[in-house]
Amino acid sequence: MSSVSTPPLETSGEDSGRQRKRGVELERAIKDATIAELACGGYGSVTIESVAARAQTGKASIYRRWPTKQELVLDSLGDLLSGPLLGAVEMQLDDKVTTRDALLTLARRISKLMTGLGGDAMRSIMGESLRDAAFCSTFECDFFDPRKQVLLRLLERGVRRGEVRPDAVSVLVPEVLAGTLIHRVVLRRKPISDAELVELIDGFVMPAVSPR
Repeated sequence: MSSVSTPPLETSGEDSGRQRKRGVELERAIKDATIAELACGGYGSVTIESVAARAQTGKASIYRRWPTKQELVLDSLGDLLSGPLLGAVEMQLDDKVTTRDALLTLARRISKLMTGLGGDAMRSIMGESLRDAAFCSTFECDFFDPRKQVLLRLLERGVRRGEVRPDAVSVLVPEVLAGTLIHRVVLRRKPISDAELVELIDGFVMPAVSPR
């Protein structure tokens, strides 16, 4: 009895993409897809299925890394905004960078980031925070608090340099800076010019923290 050979199964382009993505590349694709889903349809429309489809991967690949949608969303948004804040940490290593210059550079980076998909994603997250108190608490703890600490360390560096008063190392400073940018760029959807950023730092933030 003659055997009948079975032709190899064809692999779709999507499957090929799934096979190619591994490790850091796969995580980057998933996080980018999550931000895009947030920006396009808001938090309520994000599903593991929609993220998997956009990232061209399987749901299992996502669930292995992020057990819940909330963890995936917060991690993706946190990663998106970590770049400017990590830059602030790196600037502490250079004695030539003043506190004023570090804050201005940070404000410029965050403002630029918030004008794109990052702003749309942040807008959808903030909307969800208003509707869900538990989500708001998690967002505050996992997202905002760590970033406040980065800015507080930047102010503490300023104290050691004689550029910031010790009593000015307060959570109010990062809240005022972040709140101003979020209100202008995210909530009002209006870009902020570089001249306005300079005015924000030189006219409001630095006078509030500098030695009298």
